[in-house]
Amino acid sequence: MTFKEVLRKLHNRYIYATLVFLVVILVIDQFNLFEQIRLHRSLKDQKQQIEYYEQEIKDSKAYLNALQNDTATMEKVAREQYMMKRDNEVVYIIETQE
Repeated sequence: MTFKEVLRKLHNRYIYATLVFLVVILVIDQFNLFEQIRLHRSLKDQKQQIEYYEQEIKDSKAYLNALQNDTATMEKVAREQYMMKRDNEVVYIIETQE
């Protein structure tokens, strides 16, 4: 098959219609190929965020449970975050410069 025969077979209105259709679908359309790729990446990022926040929720629930049920954890948080002390204690706060 020579090059002229291939060109003659491609010179068909159905081939032209198909090519125009492909160009419209892949490039011009509202949901073109590039938009689909961008949406796929966005969906992947959002799924990763969902996994991250679900893990954060689990960690927060475990920490809350420890605070409610464990007196040692409760005392540690009260001392470190709220600077609380017992009546017969003196607490010295040393701040370091970074």
